[in-house]
Amino acid sequence: TCTETAAASPSTQSMMAKLAASSAQSSAAGAARRRRDAEFHHFICMIVANPVFNSFIMGTILFNAVMIAMETTTLSETHPLLFAIFDNLFLGIYLVEFVLKLYAEPAGYWKNYYNLFDFTVLVISLVESLLTALNFGQTGLTVLQVVRALRTLRTLRSISFIRGLQVLVNALIHTFTNAVFYLLLLLLIIMFLFAIMGYYFFGYDEGGDIRNWGNFGIAMLSLFTFVTADGWTDLQDQLSSHGFKGSEFFTITFIFLGHFIFTNLFIGVIIMNIHSATQEFEEAKIEEKKLFIQSKKDAMVHRQHEDVVQVLERQRASNFTNFQEMTEEFQKTLRHDDFQYTTDLCTNVVWMEIMLASLTHLENSKYRIQQLHFEIAHTLAQLKEVQLQEH
Repeated sequence: TCTETAAASPSTQSMMAKLAASSAQSSAAGAARRRRDAEFHHFICMIVANPVFNSFIMGTILFNAVMIAMETTTLSETHPLLFAIFDNLFLGIYLVEFVLKLYAEPAGYWKNYYNLFDFTVLVISLVESLLTALNFGQTGLTVLQVVRALRTLRTLRSISFIRGLQVLVNALIHTFTNAVFYLLLLLLIIMFLFAIMGYYFFGYDEGGDIRNWGNFGIAMLSLFTFVTADGWTDLQDQLSSHGFKGSEFFTITFIFLGHFIFTNLFIGVIIMNIHSATQEFEEAKIEEKKLFIQSKKDAMVHRQHEDVVQVLERQRASNFTNFQEMTEEFQKTLRHDDFQYTTDLCTNVVWMEIMLASLTHLENSKYRIQQLHFEIAHTLAQLKEVQLQEH
């Protein structure tokens, strides 16, 4: 299999690593297991995974966004043909991109949510182009305007190519589908209680503030104004003008609960999810880097193994007089761009601990040998003195 498409979450390095690993595996497998268009399929995979291809699509999306914004000016009336040509050009590029990615990864393309979003935007663009070609704007102006307005979704395709935006989008989706749901549920329960109390306090009597608290629905809208803290002073002035004493306590209590507490909780949950998603993103980048390095090592080992096998086969087929001639022939196959395994032992913690322990033992052994030499010399001196005294 080839690598994942450029719209998928892995970075270009990881995709190139998978391409190297897959090429090594495919070369080891039998020729019977290959597809008929294996070389062309691998070439398309390399194009899709190439950073230049991704940069070109990203530039096309940005330029398309600029052209969509320029259509809102008078230039669209003075140069309609120019905008139509550019729109068809962008649509053709998106269609070619879809075909290439689908050919590179037929099954994996539909497993990625960003690819599904890109396909949806492409279908909307094709529908809009088809309606325009059939002059559907004369009979179905509303439908055509809606479809044209949905063309702005093309700018959101940039999320598929920027990992940072994907992290934020995933964090927001996780926030809204998990913790925020319970926060909103609790907020709605509190709003329900305060709406009922506000109705009986301020809108139940005929002389009350029926405009803002006359029924449950209007009371909920008034409380929503308190939650946003935008224009709540006007509502409080109307309550005060109707002579409701103590209404300030009701307003301040709900603003404290609905605005300060729940808003801060909502922001805190988003920050926590973004922080968690960022950590996962950094860990994924580290794993991708390790995978890329390991794939390079595997490819290098596989290539060197093939070189050794070829040398041995040549040795069997040729008449080398000795092993030196064979190694000299093998040296001719070496390349300057080959990766070499290098390990800096001075930066290895385990090696440093073993080295320090060995130095300590060496120092102790040296000290003991010196003491032994001193005792031997002292004993020999005593023996010499005894011999001299005897004579």
